[in-house]
Amino acid sequence: MANDPKTISPVSKRIRYFCPDYPQPSGGVKTLYQHVNCLSSAGVDAAIVHQKRDFCLDWHEYPAPVIWLEDRPQFGADDILVFPEVMPDLIRQTNGFAGQRVVISLSWLPSYARLQPGERWQDSGVSHVIATSPAVARHLAWSMEIDVTLIPAFIHPELYFFRPADKTDSVAYLTRKDNSGEWLRGVIVRRSIAPASVAWTPIRNLDERSYADALRKTSVFVTTTMQEGLHMSVLEAMACGCLVVGFGAIGGEDFMVGEGAGQNCLTVKNGNLLRLGQVLEESLQQLQRMPGAFDAIRANAIATAQRYQDADAERESLVAFFSELSAHSA
Repeated sequence: MANDPKTISPVSKRIRYFCPDYPQPSGGVKTLYQHVNCLSSAGVDAAIVHQKRDFCLDWHEYPAPVIWLEDRPQFGADDILVFPEVMPDLIRQTNGFAGQRVVISLSWLPSYARLQPGERWQDSGVSHVIATSPAVARHLAWSMEIDVTLIPAFIHPELYFFRPADKTDSVAYLTRKDNSGEWLRGVIVRRSIAPASVAWTPIRNLDERSYADALRKTSVFVTTTMQEGLHMSVLEAMACGCLVVGFGAIGGEDFMVGEGAGQNCLTVKNGNLLRLGQVLEESLQQLQRMPGAFDAIRANAIATAQRYQDADAERESLVAFFSELSAHSA
């Protein structure tokens, strides 16, 4: 679905984004709150829907109206319900809903791992899907034969930015989805040729400001996950001027450039942990010898991430999508 921003009509329906009651920091949950915050700031009646009364998440920077299913809110034909792909049971259970339903797919993996073989969202009456990742859109177009509207991802420029004076001699890595970063640290630290001055920073369960602060301070960001839809953590690290080393993870391959004039990171074939450890160690040694060795790669990375720091593009795309959806159902 597409619209000229100059011809977009107001969104006439209420928008309700369902969100799991998941307390730990998560990129997917942040995106749900981010969309509702964005729609609300544009004057749209939008809200997050949680299950348990008073459950709300504030570890991120996107305040949004929240309602709770325990309060038995009423949903009707004038509502558009948005379900993340990790909630297939609710998608099935609302098959008879009088209003419209949308699936927001932030990862390609749950769209088949949580469905029966061959099952499609169309089987539950869903015909509209939004995504923030071109890789996810391609996956759904192939596996479900469904049209997907891309909503530009957004990385907050006030949180994710490069300030050279903040950088320390350190390596950061996420630990929520796998422990490969811990394993790499253990191996490299034990080797006598490893730079002893490098600090290693595992990142888990930080509020967004603390997370962004950690990225701004680190010099090298290691990414070890292999099945990301967009690889937002890599883009956030790039925006903070980190040298990114690791796997493209399917979705990251749309913007991670491992060689040539536009190189913006050091990439390793997905799953080759041995090679990743070697490349990481070699890059740390090179930085010890020549701190500016990867400055051109860092500059390309920052320029890549800045393409995702346009708040207007996200807001206009969301309003355009829901405006057209409202108009078609009127």
